[in-house]
Amino acid sequence: MNFFLKNPPVWASILPIQIIGLYPIYLLITGQAVTWWWQAFIPGYICLFMLGASAGYHRLISHRHFQTSKTWKRILIFFGIMSGQGSPLTWAAIHRGYHHRHSDTDQDLHTPKHGFWHSYITWMFKTRSVSVKSVKDLRQDPDIIFAHRNFLRIFFTTNLIVAFIDTNLWLFLLVLPAWVSYQSISLTTSFNHIEKLGYKNYPVRDTSVNCIWLWPLVLGEAWHNNHHGAPRSASMTKRWWEIDPTYWLIRIIRKN
Repeated sequence: MNFFLKNPPVWASILPIQIIGLYPIYLLITGQAVTWWWQAFIPGYICLFMLGASAGYHRLISHRHFQTSKTWKRILIFFGIMSGQGSPLTWAAIHRGYHHRHSDTDQDLHTPKHGFWHSYITWMFKTRSVSVKSVKDLRQDPDIIFAHRNFLRIFFTTNLIVAFIDTNLWLFLLVLPAWVSYQSISLTTSFNHIEKLGYKNYPVRDTSVNCIWLWPLVLGEAWHNNHHGAPRSASMTKRWWEIDPTYWLIRIIRKN
């Protein structure tokens, strides 16, 4: 069996949103945004998109930290796709087989040792040759395989339909949350492996650190050293004052 899939390019969904996403930010800054009641929904939608990546792609799919219903799994996968994270299969393969297995080496695709811009965005251009050996279990999951094969169709079709219905709805409840969600993940990959920017609770072999200044922006993913020190834990906290909003959702939707 061929263990190398021709993966749909991650950048195909990320780059358009990162470019278009600057427009709603400009409208907000210049006071040309939609009415206040529209704006009131924006933080909630941003959290939904970020949870698609954090609770869905990261903790549910990549690490199998918890089990949940098919409905919740599909909801999280959908928001993971809409946040511009690409295929859940590719995402998990990169995270398991490259980031955790080869942290801080050249085989870690988004390691910051090659510079900020590499860990922030240019790593994604390497994802067409990602080995999926590390995610054999996920290749048996029909929901994940469906999302892997169709994430670009889902992403662009949803964006086109919503944009046709209402441009403001599209810009502020789809484009902007996706833009912010990508920034959230990129902040983690870019800064949580720079030792001088954080502290450690676990004496791990890699450079992962906890960035207290980052946690409000990434829904708990900032406690990265905790995650590398205890990768089987669904919670990323160790000390009482470390806050993990993603784990709050997990406690609600988990079955086990």
